[in-house]
Amino acid sequence: RRLEMALGEEPVDPVEEQTEAAAVVIGFGRVGLMVCDLLKAHKQRFIVVESDPDVVAEARRQGYPILFGDVSRAEMMDKLRLGHARALILTMDDPVLSIRMTKRVRGWVPDLPIIARARDTDHAAQLYKAGASDAVPETLESSLQLAETALVDLGVAMGPVIASIHQMREDLRVGIKDAAQMETAPKLRRLRADEVG
Repeated sequence: RRLEMALGEEPVDPVEEQTEAAAVVIGFGRVGLMVCDLLKAHKQRFIVVESDPDVVAEARRQGYPILFGDVSRAEMMDKLRLGHARALILTMDDPVLSIRMTKRVRGWVPDLPIIARARDTDHAAQLYKAGASDAVPETLESSLQLAETALVDLGVAMGPVIASIHQMREDLRVGIKDAAQMETAPKLRRLRADEVG
């Protein structure tokens, strides 16, 4: 009861409220918030799960579709209806849990896009091996952003800088997948342009 009071008034269940498939975002720290803000800016439906009651209460006050829960518990994962989700986005800063969730969800929903935050290239390789469709290493992304900013500040035109950053990101992703010794990538469902939005 105290927990319910701390979370504030229980809104309509965001999972029940969804009439169409949505992306499921796990974690609502700084990374999860930024992901959700960009999803919202591009009019993409999403549901968030967070285990910190204070974060959940504040997010609810701000109008985010958020559930309080522990994603390591099977009941929470069942409630999310991942078989109908458009994607699973793992933003939490817990390498062991993210690998475990990726393996579990890939076993349940073989064609679900799973996009995971990774600490570094080793963690990204482990996530790919566990079944992630994309793993984004923080260390590489910050390096690429730093290089992009430096090149633009040095007077290099934005177009070629963006092209080279995208190429380097793809080359690094291929190298990480090779390190994970992935023989085949998971076959994922892809949305058509008329299904987006």
